Amino acid sequence: MTSSADYCRQYDPYDFADFAQEFLRRNPEYRAQYSKLDGSLHLAPDSKACKEIAHAWGLEFPVPT
Repeated sequence: MTSSADYCRQYDPYDFADFAQEFLRRNPEYRAQYSKLDGSLHLAPDSKACKEIAHAWGLEFPVPT
């Protein structure tokens, strides 16, 4: 029998970004929006469409200059 502590320990290697990625991967709204982008093979990551979805889902991170 597995204890709850053992169950929790299996997630020790994961950080917040791992859990966030898994949340987005399972989120139907995000998947629908992403699938629209994914169909555009030549869409640059800095394109307006990519920036809009990143902003909407909190995936923008300011880079200090």
